[in-house]
Amino acid sequence: MNEKKHKYRLSLTKLALTCLYIGVTGYGGPAIVGNMKQIFVDRKRWITEDEFVTGLSLSQLLPSAIGVNTIEYIGYQLRGSLGAIIAPICFIAPATVLMTILSAIYFSYGTTPIIKSLFAGLSAVVIALIINAGISMGKSAIKNVAGAVIAVTGFVIIEVFSLPIVQTWASNCAPPYRSIILSILHLPIPMVALVSGIAGYLVLRPGMNGSSNGDDLPRPTAKSGTFWLALSAAILLIAVILALTARTETTRLLLAILRVGSLTFGGGFMSIPLFQHESVVANHWLTHKQFLDGLALGQITPGPVLITANFIGYHQLGVIGALLGSIAIFTPGAVGMFVLAHQHDKVKHLLWLQSMVRGIVAGFMGVLLSVVIGLAMKSLLDWKRVCIAIVALYVILIAKKDPLWVILGGALLSIFIFK
Repeated sequence: MNEKKHKYRLSLTKLALTCLYIGVTGYGGPAIVGNMKQIFVDRKRWITEDEFVTGLSLSQLLPSAIGVNTIEYIGYQLRGSLGAIIAPICFIAPATVLMTILSAIYFSYGTTPIIKSLFAGLSAVVIALIINAGISMGKSAIKNVAGAVIAVTGFVIIEVFSLPIVQTWASNCAPPYRSIILSILHLPIPMVALVSGIAGYLVLRPGMNGSSNGDDLPRPTAKSGTFWLALSAAILLIAVILALTARTETTRLLLAILRVGSLTFGGGFMSIPLFQHESVVANHWLTHKQFLDGLALGQITPGPVLITANFIGYHQLGVIGALLGSIAIFTPGAVGMFVLAHQHDKVKHLLWLQSMVRGIVAGFMGVLLSVVIGLAMKSLLDWKRVCIAIVALYVILIAKKDPLWVILGGALLSIFIFK
């Protein structure tokens, strides 16, 4: 794409201020994207609707937050490479600042009676939010039997890998195989992504299961397949080297957040199983309660759900960790969009890549179900919390009220119930 074509559509200051405004006022993934379209396309007319749809389509092929990827593409269209850097930074800045402040308050005063009462019922509200998101995403992610089978497979992999009997069996295997099997068992979510991606390519391609056949669009050639295979191998090699050399807390934090950012397909709520695995299960940085409280704070701040990385980073390394978390979580998607923005005419027709992404999203629906069950069993400890979760789910799912008000209402109710 010729960068000069779009270089002087508007000043960087106007772009930055507009992205800051969207970052301050945007709550909820779909609502944020809708707000972007209303401002950039309908109101200001800085880009065309076709350009916006192209950016949104590319964003859905990439990991990380769809809103962040989309606004990066818009920034690229308006001001080239510099715009692609400025736009997402200004968009996530308000959420980063607010989440850092809330994290500082939480970890400094979280043991005081009023804060404990406030968050006692919020965990139940968060469970309801996750269930609602799962239902909403499931309608688009699982459209046929093949998608349902992939989702069930993802659920089974997570559950089986965590069984004590499986862990014991792996520990008793012969030495040449023990370390390999244990390493695989310690990477359940990447395994789900791998299996689901391959399954998606095999059974969710256009022309299968009632979808459009797409015979007029390109198929992966040997050349393109070799490129993507080589790129994947290079990324995997770098990740392995970094993992083996992870000796400092900073490196461990960055690698964990980068893994989450690299595997979050299909929207911010898909990051919840990944965050939970990295921060609670694998590294034991947070308790289940702290994790749910962090998700609650992420819901009352503007911007994407992925800002929960800021909360985890603050817990580990203070303000520096919060900033590193905010940067690392969006880096994989940002780098991917920077590459795809130059090649969008080719990439948007790679049906095999779209099929793999659909497979990963379907598989992660099973992972999300497993996580919701686990979190509910550890959070809904009495009838009060169960009732709060049921009422919150009704208000969000049936009454269609804004989740932000449900969270704020749940917080106030929690103070009185659990005082």
